[in-house]
Amino acid sequence: MIANIKEIMKHNESMLSKYACKSEEAIKIKEEPEDIRPIFFRDIDKIIHSQSYTRYIDKTQVYSFVNNDHITHRVLHVQLVSKVARTIGRALKLNEDLIEAIALAHDVGHTPFGHTGEKFLNEIAKKEKIGYFCHNAQSVRTLKDIENLKLTLQTIDRNFST
Repeated sequence: MIANIKEIMKHNESMLSKYACKSEEAIKIKEEPEDIRPIFFRDIDKIIHSQSYTRYIDKTQVYSFVNNDHITHRVLHVQLVSKVARTIGRALKLNEDLIEAIALAHDVGHTPFGHTGEKFLNEIAKKEKIGYFCHNAQSVRTLKDIENLKLTLQTIDRNFST
């Protein structure tokens, strides 16, 4: 059965652009037992089952002093980013699993109050001479060091530079 699934995955990846990152090119942080899921699909599963991802649910994308049922929550923002990114990736024949993993994890390092909170933490970090605060780097730290998810290097790298 696994051999059959591998053939199907190989066929699907043969349809990708020469610029796409294929599953066989994944750089693994840690070897894991094989299963029927492609490697970047496993990254998606690790991310959506992580504590960081579940914390998206009650975080708003913007902060408002007005009661408003239509304020977007971060989890919806992340899902919409994923949808748009996968649509573009499909048109360009890129690896949609890798794109989805990157999109779903891209905001886990955000502070409360979004970019404004990030700006204040960065100012404090510089003032205290302890470096800089950047939500992209915090996303990587959260996924890699705090959650210890053992994601592929491609997923981690793209989250650092988005």
